Amino acid sequence: MMDSKTVRFDMFAWQVTSWPILRDDVRYLETLDIGTVWLGDAYAMPPTHGGAVLEAWTTLAALAAHTTRVRLGTLISNVALRHPAMLAKQAATVDCISAGRLDLGIGPGENQEAWLGLPSLAPGARVDRLAEAVEVIDRLLRDHRLSYQGSYYQLADAPLEPAPVQRPRPPLIIAAEGKRALRIAARHADVWVTIPAGRGTREEAVRSVRERGQLFDEYCTALGRDPATVERACVAGWGGPDAPFASADTLRDFIGRYREAGVQRFIFCFGSTATPAPYDAWVAAGAWANREVLDAFAAQVITDLSNPNSPMPATPPTRG
Repeated sequence: MMDSKTVRFDMFAWQVTSWPILRDDVRYLETLDIGTVWLGDAYAMPPTHGGAVLEAWTTLAALAAHTTRVRLGTLISNVALRHPAMLAKQAATVDCISAGRLDLGIGPGENQEAWLGLPSLAPGARVDRLAEAVEVIDRLLRDHRLSYQGSYYQLADAPLEPAPVQRPRPPLIIAAEGKRALRIAARHADVWVTIPAGRGTREEAVRSVRERGQLFDEYCTALGRDPATVERACVAGWGGPDAPFASADTLRDFIGRYREAGVQRFIFCFGSTATPAPYDAWVAAGAWANREVLDAFAAQVITDLSNPNSPMPATPPTRG
């Protein structure tokens, strides 16, 4: 169970730069009070959104060999791209290579099936597939052998060897916003992750996270699960009205507002001088962090607020 005073900070490092730059960036982030460095998961990206992208799980394995402390994970693994048993195998492998530093993020993912000739499912069917994938991954990582008969996936006494280092399995992080996906997260997740609404005012963005959290609490309670046993994470920097890295005061204010909305874990985004468009503009606008901003003030703010005895920043009253 998370201490009510605890707040944690992660960084998403989109692997749309070269391997040497990404490796050095993650090594830099490891020197800060960052809990997990997250990668995205995409087969390809259009030229308007970075173009070339390194494959997530291959890159995680390489990063595991080049780091010693920071945790590593996917935000999120697209279940459409892999059979869940194969994803569990990849997760167990990276957990072994990293000596137990994997956080496994999964979700329905973006529609990328057209490139691979895979069937494109309607939103409801994608959630149904996610439910089966989560069950397969959860059970296989826990029990190391599984037979399963579902509408989307079937396993016949499938083994998982070697087993992951972490017991009973690596932490399972589930991205969910809609009601049905929230129910899946309420049943299975160790960490539920969401993202603020991308349109509207700052107050509306915070309210979207707060209201989803209230709904998530209801689903946990209905399942007989204590909502406090699930950590609440929020991704910052993907759209929305906020630029948390514009200044130290802006960062503290952002954290304070979302902390009051129930967020316990902040996943910020990191860019470098080699980060391509459109993400370079997000760095320049203060939506994403870079080394200059972290060295100037943001790393110290994160360190200060990571201390459970540190007072959370006060949130100014909402203006009408």
